[in-house]
Amino acid sequence: MVRFGLTVVRHGETRYNKDKILQGQGVDEPLSATGFRQADAAGLFLSNVKFTHVFSSDLLRAKQTAAAILGKNRFCKDLEIKYDARLRERKYGVAEGKPLADLKAMAKDAGEQCPSFTPSGGETLDEVW
Repeated sequence: MVRFGLTVVRHGETRYNKDKILQGQGVDEPLSATGFRQADAAGLFLSNVKFTHVFSSDLLRAKQTAAAILGKNRFCKDLEIKYDARLRERKYGVAEGKPLADLKAMAKDAGEQCPSFTPSGGETLDEVW
Protein backbone atom coordinates (compact mmCIF):
# COMPACT_ATOMS: atom_id res chain seq x y z
CA MET A 1 0.00 0.00 0.00
CA VAL A 2 1.27 3.46 -0.91
CA ARG A 3 1.33 5.92 1.96
CA PHE A 4 0.70 9.58 1.25
CA GLY A 5 0.83 12.51 3.64
CA LEU A 6 -0.06 16.11 3.00
CA THR A 7 0.86 18.95 5.32
CA VAL A 8 -0.82 22.32 4.78
CA VAL A 9 0.41 25.41 6.62
CA ARG A 10 -0.94 28.93 6.38
CA HIS A 11 1.59 31.76 6.35
CA GLY A 12 2.52 33.47 9.61
CA GLU A 13 1.05 36.78 10.71
CA THR A 14 1.73 40.01 8.84
CA ARG A 15 1.12 43.53 10.07
CA TYR A 16 -1.90 43.65 7.78
CA ASN A 17 -3.34 40.46 9.34
CA LYS A 18 -3.00 41.99 12.79
CA ASP A 19 -4.62 45.25 11.68
CA LYS A 20 -7.43 43.38 9.82
CA ILE A 21 -6.44 44.78 6.44
CA LEU A 22 -7.08 42.63 3.36
CA GLN A 23 -3.97 41.50 1.53
CA GLY A 24 -5.24 39.15 -1.13
CA GLN A 25 -2.84 38.91 -4.05
CA GLY A 26 -2.06 42.57 -4.63
CA VAL A 27 -0.40 43.33 -1.30
CA ASP A 28 2.91 41.52 -0.77
CA GLU A 29 3.37 42.20 2.94
CA PRO A 30 6.25 40.47 4.79
CA LEU A 31 5.84 38.54 8.01
CA SER A 32 5.75 40.52 11.23
CA ALA A 33 7.97 39.60 14.20
CA THR A 34 5.06 37.50 15.48
CA GLY A 35 4.73 35.87 12.05
CA PHE A 36 8.39 34.84 12.09
CA ARG A 37 7.93 33.36 15.59
CA GLN A 38 4.87 31.46 14.33
CA ALA A 39 6.79 30.15 11.31
CA ASP A 40 9.68 29.07 13.55
CA ALA A 41 7.23 27.31 15.88
CA ALA A 42 5.67 25.49 12.93
CA GLY A 43 9.18 24.54 11.81
CA LEU A 44 10.00 23.07 15.22
CA PHE A 45 6.71 21.16 15.26
CA LEU A 46 7.42 19.75 11.78
CA SER A 47 11.17 19.32 12.26
CA ASN A 48 11.05 15.51 12.04
CA VAL A 49 8.82 15.30 8.98
CA LYS A 50 10.61 13.95 5.92
CA PHE A 51 9.13 16.10 3.19
CA THR A 52 9.65 14.99 -0.41
CA HIS A 53 8.20 18.15 -1.98
CA VAL A 54 7.44 21.65 -0.76
CA PHE A 55 5.13 24.03 -2.59
CA SER A 56 4.39 27.63 -1.68
CA SER A 57 2.64 30.68 -2.98
CA ASP A 58 5.03 33.11 -4.61
CA LEU A 59 4.03 35.89 -2.20
CA LEU A 60 6.68 37.00 0.29
CA ARG A 61 4.76 36.04 3.45
CA ALA A 62 4.34 32.47 2.20
CA LYS A 63 7.95 32.23 1.01
CA GLN A 64 9.21 33.42 4.39
CA THR A 65 7.01 30.91 6.21
CA ALA A 66 8.10 27.98 4.04
CA ALA A 67 11.78 28.90 4.36
CA ALA A 68 11.54 29.17 8.15
CA ILE A 69 9.85 25.77 8.37
CA LEU A 70 12.46 24.06 6.20
CA GLY A 71 15.24 25.83 8.08
CA LYS A 72 14.22 23.97 11.24
CA ASN A 73 13.82 20.60 9.53
CA ARG A 74 16.28 17.85 10.44
CA PHE A 75 16.02 16.10 7.08
CA CYS A 76 15.05 18.59 4.39
CA LYS A 77 16.96 21.84 4.95
CA ASP A 78 18.21 21.82 1.35
CA LEU A 79 14.94 20.80 -0.31
CA GLU A 80 13.94 23.15 -3.11
CA ILE A 81 10.72 25.10 -2.52
CA LYS A 82 8.55 25.25 -5.64
CA TYR A 83 6.79 28.62 -5.84
CA ASP A 84 3.51 28.82 -7.69
CA ALA A 85 1.21 31.83 -8.15
CA ARG A 86 -1.76 29.44 -8.30
CA LEU A 87 -1.31 28.88 -4.55
CA ARG A 88 -1.99 32.52 -3.72
CA GLU A 89 -4.91 33.38 -1.51
CA ARG A 90 -8.15 34.82 -2.82
CA LYS A 91 -7.92 37.99 -4.88
CA TYR A 92 -10.05 40.78 -3.38
CA GLY A 93 -9.70 43.33 -6.20
CA VAL A 94 -10.52 46.89 -5.15
CA ALA A 95 -10.75 45.82 -1.48
CA GLU A 96 -7.08 44.80 -1.23
CA GLY A 97 -5.11 47.05 1.09
CA LYS A 98 -8.31 48.21 2.77
CA PRO A 99 -9.74 47.28 6.18
CA LEU A 100 -11.94 44.19 6.41
CA ALA A 101 -14.72 46.51 7.61
CA ASP A 102 -14.68 48.18 4.17
CA LEU A 103 -15.24 44.81 2.47
CA LYS A 104 -18.15 44.10 4.80
CA ALA A 105 -19.62 47.52 4.00
CA MET A 106 -19.23 46.89 0.25
CA ALA A 107 -21.00 43.55 0.64
CA LYS A 108 -23.82 45.10 2.65
CA ASP A 109 -24.27 47.86 0.05
CA ALA A 110 -24.53 45.15 -2.61
CA GLY A 111 -27.10 43.24 -0.55
CA GLU A 112 -24.70 40.34 -0.01
CA GLN A 113 -22.70 38.88 2.86
CA CYS A 114 -19.05 38.04 3.29
CA PRO A 115 -17.41 35.78 2.23
CA SER A 116 -19.66 35.16 -0.77
CA PHE A 117 -19.42 38.81 -1.90
CA THR A 118 -16.93 39.48 -4.69
CA PRO A 119 -15.60 43.05 -4.95
CA SER A 120 -14.81 44.51 -8.35
CA GLY A 121 -11.67 42.88 -9.72
CA GLY A 122 -11.81 40.06 -7.15
CA GLU A 123 -12.18 36.31 -7.49
CA THR A 124 -15.46 34.58 -6.78
CA LEU A 125 -15.48 31.64 -4.38
CA ASP A 126 -16.14 29.34 -7.35
CA GLU A 127 -12.98 30.62 -9.05
CA VAL A 128 -10.93 29.97 -5.91
CA TRP A 129 -12.19 26.45 -5.33
